[in-house]
Amino acid sequence: MEENPRAATQVDELVETELARLWLRRGERLLLACPPIRAHVGARIGGRRLVPHRPARELPSARATPPRWPLPVAELPAEDWTDDPTLGHWAEAEAEDRDAVRLADHLAASHGEARVVVTDRRVAVVCPAEHLAGPDVPPDGGFGTVEQLSPQRLTSLDAPFLGRSVPPRRVIAFGFADGSTLFACDVHAAMKVRRAQDRAQR
Repeated sequence: MEENPRAATQVDELVETELARLWLRRGERLLLACPPIRAHVGARIGGRRLVPHRPARELPSARATPPRWPLPVAELPAEDWTDDPTLGHWAEAEAEDRDAVRLADHLAASHGEARVVVTDRRVAVVCPAEHLAGPDVPPDGGFGTVEQLSPQRLTSLDAPFLGRSVPPRRVIAFGFADGSTLFACDVHAAMKVRRAQDRAQR
């Protein structure tokens, strides 16, 4: 994940440009786009800490090569996950079938290549075509959609401070109607959430 604010701004512009050109449908408005976060995904599902998170279901669409990343800290409390630089996403849910976990499954399976996108029509996880296999591969390249939800399932979008680092880290928090939450590290979390809320009101 990009920690330098200036470089992160350039990545943000590139991500939005690519999605507008290669993925958005005609008339669809982009609200928020996360960059690829090349780090592990963690989760607390039904009270169990799962680090790194591994999908419980089979995801035949992913074909990214597993990276040689350092493993997350074994004994770090779940609420302090942002203090571990090897973690880029975190899911909190009561069960594996919740929305946040379904999205987190693809983020974990893609090994940092997939990203979360919110538009006025859907909440999705998309992945570059070169990292997909099977029916999810778009015929013209670009991005494939590996999971999507109706926008009504996203009930909150926030940028809270988490962890015990000084200063604490800000993340994007996607809250879903089933009570689950997906978090994404982003140096521009507050700006992106404000921008998404402004775009949604237009």
